This record gives sequence, C-alpha cells and structure tokens, in this order.
Amino acid sequence: MLSLKPLVELQVHRSLSEYITALVWAPVGNRLAIASGAGEVVLWQEDFQETVLQTAGGASIDALEFSSGGQWLAAAGQAGAVMVWRLSTDSPELVETLTWGSTWIDRLQWHPHQPWLACNCGRAVYIWDADQGETLATLELPAAVQDLDWSPDGTHLAVSAQQEVYIWDTSRWSSPQYAWELMAVSRALKWSPEGAYLASANQDNSVGVLTWDNVRALKQSPNNPDDLPVLLAGLPGKIRQFAWADILDAERSPILATATRDLVVMWMLIPDEGWQSWALDLHQGTVLDVAFQPETGLLASLSDYGWILLWQAAVEPAQVLEGAKEGFSCLSWHPTGDYLAAGGQQGEVLVWTLCPDARQRLCTHPKALL
Repeated sequence: MLSLKPLVELQVHRSLSEYITALVWAPVGNRLAIASGAGEVVLWQEDFQETVLQTAGGASIDALEFSSGGQWLAAAGQAGAVMVWRLSTDSPELVETLTWGSTWIDRLQWHPHQPWLACNCGRAVYIWDADQGETLATLELPAAVQDLDWSPDGTHLAVSAQQEVYIWDTSRWSSPQYAWELMAVSRALKWSPEGAYLASANQDNSVGVLTWDNVRALKQSPNNPDDLPVLLAGLPGKIRQFAWADILDAERSPILATATRDLVVMWMLIPDEGWQSWALDLHQGTVLDVAFQPETGLLASLSDYGWILLWQAAVEPAQVLEGAKEGFSCLSWHPTGDYLAAGGQQGEVLVWTLCPDARQRLCTHPKALL
C-alpha cells in the first residue's frame, strides 16, 4: 500500500542534452558524477554545484565510476578511451586518457581498496594503476568480455566471456584461479555486498548464483550436489539489471532483485528451503534499473514509462516518483542512503532527499510483510 507520508522529497531537477547513460555517487561526501549519450561528463560538487568535465561530443559515455577513496573518477564509452580525472585538488584535473585500441569500452570498475582500475577492451581486461600511471596487468580472454566485478574484499576479480566466468586471485594475474561454466552467455556479474555470493545474469533469462564458500567445487566433483552453483530460471525476458540487498543476515539469507520486462522478480534464499521468488508488477513499461538503499530493504525500481517505485522491504509499494516525461534510464543511491539520484531518457537529472523520519518508518526485511 502506498504510504500517505513520503519517504523522499525532490531536491534538485536539472537536465543535460541527451539520454542519461550513467550516474554514480562518490564513496565520501556528496559528489555526483553524471554521463550522457552525447558524451557529456558532469560533476556535481557539494551543494550540487556543477562542474562540466567534458562537453557533448557525439560519442556516448557508458561507464562511470569513482575510486574507493573518491580521489579519482574514470569514464569510458563509444570512443574506446578511458578518461581519468584527479579530484583531490580544488579543481578536477584530467590526468590520463588511456587507449588500448578503438573498441567500445562499456565496463570499468575501481578496486575496493587499491588505486587499480579494471576495464574491458574487446577480448582483454586491463588493470591500470592510477598511482603508478601504468598498466598493472593484461588479462586475455577467449572471447569478448561481457562484464567484470571485483570482490568486496578486493582479493578476486570475476570476468565473464561467453559461457564462462573466470575468477582471478588479485595476488597472481598469470592465470584464473577458477572457471565457472554456464549453460548460456553470462551478460552481467555482481558480487553480494559481503562477498558471500557471485551472481551471473545470463542470456537465457536465468541467473546463476555461486556460493563463494563452495567455489572449490568448480575444480572437482563435489560430494554434495548442493555445493554446486544454483540456477534461478523461469524469468519471462531479458534481465536488464539486478541488485543484491545490503541488509542484516544477508550472508545467511540473501535477497536479489532482477529487472525483466515490466516486472521486478525478487529472489530470497530461505535456509533449509532453498530460493523462493515473488514478483513486483506495478510498472507499466520496461523496468531498466533496480537498486537497494544501503543497509535497508528499501528497493527503488524505474521503468522507461516514467515512474520510479519505492518498495518497502522489496514487497509493498510505498511511493511513486515522477519527473522524466519520456521515462527514466538509471538510478543510484548515495552510500549513506540519504539521497536517490535518477537520470531520464531526455537528459533529466533528479535528486531526492530522504525525509527526516523515513528510516523509522521502514520495514527492512521481506519476512515481515510476506
């Protein structure tokens, strides 16, 4: 049931020239970086003061991320180059433009603890050290890289290529430590917040879930079939995005949201029972993005029809957010959960702030509502 009292209130509403392809918050402070399909890169500093890092140039920017300490910002896209800005000074400074060919770069991610940037380029992943200003490692894959993701503790890097997920130990780049074979092409990867699970969204509309404690079963025939990765199947269409909940007990009973067609299909592992699912079906357009507020079960989902829905404990609708006439494209929660930013298909950028008493009104776990 929709709440009579809002959980968030609109604070900022501005626009860039074209479709918002990515927006991301810095891990510290209130900096927000925004990219568009026209190639714009904009940084909103404290109090949302705008600094233009790159003007529209026609080639889209599709990957955007701050380093773990917030001192670096990297952006890449259609032009095949990675731009790196140093943010530790008063004025952001473009310090590197990295090229390893002309291939479209749509995946990049900073290491959670080191100044290492991983990005895809065709059939390779390059690991670049920002402090040293040089390439740390080059990982060769047998096919085009689909996605990559560092483990939360920084000890492993997972990379998907065709029907395999290769997992490197970050202390030894010579060869992958593990290989996880799937039934279909792995299109996207995501570690759970505590690193207990690795999920792969696959081309056959399924999600594979690897329990990290059982990763050694990939190298040998396990005595217990339960040690093998689980396949969550039966989704009605392409998985456009997925997100793990960052809540208490997430290691024992994880929760995963998957965006497919006009639905958000939820999955929860119930100990001794297995994975259970339910559907959130109030969207009228294709659901493009989902994200959990940090440390709560509040889920935000957006569609290309023009709505963002907030779901209490990923079960009950709590608030409808509007502001993008032609639909939304992407969203991002601030690390503290105090702000929610969203981009629109016509270049809109909106930021909502959490109401003062909202946390007291949140139900954090689906079990209380199901």
